[in-house]
Amino acid sequence: MKLSQCSAFVAVAETESFTRAGLRLGISQSAVSHAVAALEKELGVTLMRRERGGVTLTAEGRRVLQHAQAVVHHAELVILRARAARADDGPLRVATVPTFASQLLPRLMVQLAATGREPAITVREADDKQIGRWLRAGGVDVGITYSAPPGVVTAPLVRETLYALVARDHPLAGARALPYEQVAALPLIIPSWDPEAAVLRTLREADGELAVPHHIRDLNTVLSMVGEGLGATILPDTVLPAVLPGLRVLQLAPRRSRQLFLSVRAAEDDDRVRAFAAAAREIAGRRINDLRALVGPQSDVVTGMADRRVLS
Repeated sequence: MKLSQCSAFVAVAETESFTRAGLRLGISQSAVSHAVAALEKELGVTLMRRERGGVTLTAEGRRVLQHAQAVVHHAELVILRARAARADDGPLRVATVPTFASQLLPRLMVQLAATGREPAITVREADDKQIGRWLRAGGVDVGITYSAPPGVVTAPLVRETLYALVARDHPLAGARALPYEQVAALPLIIPSWDPEAAVLRTLREADGELAVPHHIRDLNTVLSMVGEGLGATILPDTVLPAVLPGLRVLQLAPRRSRQLFLSVRAAEDDDRVRAFAAAAREIAGRRINDLRALVGPQSDVVTGMADRRVLS
């Protein structure tokens, strides 16, 4: 049994998708499938089944999963602890979900540089579960996620509002707001890096059956496809460019938002972390205010910090 096989199995089980597992691991979907199939052959059991709604674990798969997660976690721990031992005087290590990295993180880094507070920063993109593991293992210093990882110091950063985007000449472009039932009836173009499961679940509950959505990794491709009238998309205001030629941004009815959190590994006295957290709150607030002219005053910046010793 190989570590790569365990990693592939854990990634599929946690993301409920061979495609998203491949994106997490940085390999192709077929490579993930081959790794899981090889693990099943070696163990002599079926671990998961592909179904219309996604991937489900078998009873054997559920029993094996916790052990496979432990194997992957301890392998990561060995690597991350070795890196941490060399990182005391190194750069501030930041892990973030892609939505924050798209627009806010570059502006934050520019602002830190302009104010002379810039620590050396390295950035990694991942999903919530992976970032939580890195934080607890000491592989990163700061994490920006959609959920509060257990075992770390966490505070709210910004609340994103989700919007529907259609082409300017789309029949629905003149609507004041789009009910979920109408969005569900459209061909959807969903960013594969975005944690969209909650949105798609809401749409399925509203309409029952969705057209098979397009999952596109590049945001510019998503916007171009929507602009050409190939479908609609749902995006948070934090990733929207300042200029959206050929596109119409519409409120969803009812409105939906989601919280971004900023987490640190421990309540350490680290000037770099404090500078980063202060700049993150400032740039997120300014970014949301700038977007109000484009999409309306629906986003709410949350400034209450859970532990001001670190995050303020």
